[in-house]
Amino acid sequence: MKQYFIINLCFLVIWCTSCHNTAKYDNAVLFFFEDFKTTTRLNAATIEFDEPIMLPLFLVKSDSLLIVNNIKSNNMLYIYNVNSMKKVGEFISWGSGPNDLLRIKNMQLVDSDLYVTDNLKKVIYKYNVNDFHTLTDNIVPTQKVIIKNDLFLNLAYTDNGYVSTAMNPDNKRLVFYNSRGEQEFSAGEYPYFGEKLNSRAILDGFNSFIAVGHQCKRIYLFGMNTDLIEIYDFQGMLIKRIHGPEQLFPQVKEILSNDGRRISTSKSKCAFFCPIIVDNEIFVAYSGKPQEINNEVATIQHIFVFDMDCNPIRRYELSKPIVSFTVDTEMKNIYATSNIPEYHMVLFELCEAPN
Repeated sequence: MKQYFIINLCFLVIWCTSCHNTAKYDNAVLFFFEDFKTTTRLNAATIEFDEPIMLPLFLVKSDSLLIVNNIKSNNMLYIYNVNSMKKVGEFISWGSGPNDLLRIKNMQLVDSDLYVTDNLKKVIYKYNVNDFHTLTDNIVPTQKVIIKNDLFLNLAYTDNGYVSTAMNPDNKRLVFYNSRGEQEFSAGEYPYFGEKLNSRAILDGFNSFIAVGHQCKRIYLFGMNTDLIEIYDFQGMLIKRIHGPEQLFPQVKEILSNDGRRISTSKSKCAFFCPIIVDNEIFVAYSGKPQEINNEVATIQHIFVFDMDCNPIRRYELSKPIVSFTVDTEMKNIYATSNIPEYHMVLFELCEAPN
């Protein structure tokens, strides 16, 4: 009798689990931590410049220069030389002037062109990165494109124009613009995982970072509130969805407050950050930790490396949590910012042997 009771209890547990674990993305390839061919622990070495970094958000490596986006400072871009370990310049004023910036949403280096996106001004500036190397006194953009009509979440340069993740619920997954910033079309459907979300919750739940592969002409979306990766072509056609390593789903809902409606993502877990394409590989940071709005301590301690089809290749475990990072394309070292105990720059050397 006791054995019969235990068997029935096991069947009941299995049945209940299968009934409640029905969430999944249609036609998504699953992957797990174990699918990475190698796992390497990287130790952080602190980098001390002659002047400390302020409050960095994004950073780009160009030869010997680190171009760092500092927030809460008068100048938006601080330039550091990693050979001399000195700050060599400050550029681009904060403000609403014609060549000023209000908030940098993305920095994208394509050959010698640095694209800087400001989503508050709805503009993307193109700079000649050589002007930063020569420390030109008054750096001005070589091109300025205003994104007409639309607000956007994240935006990146493609070969023929620009692509952004939609902020207007009437648009589809991606919005494509021509070289003049005029909308041409929107494409792509939001993924369905078994729970119907309203339009505002969809925009928040599937907010993603963008990376563009110019050689393979692909657009990569890395979820911030779900560990979902999507690959599109330059016409907005979905090529592939990849879900992992923990199969997280958006935990968003619309709640009423005294000042109107707002979106809460307090139950979501942080997923991917800062994807960077280096040669024929994609580096992206991964958290997997719960969102803590009032906690400013970084929770990112993984960097994944995928091939251009987003098949897992390598996984790096970081000795110190980071906020953002970039990759030295020559040495393949990782420069990152950490905020423990306060903001500073660290270096992870990729030549260390796997565990």
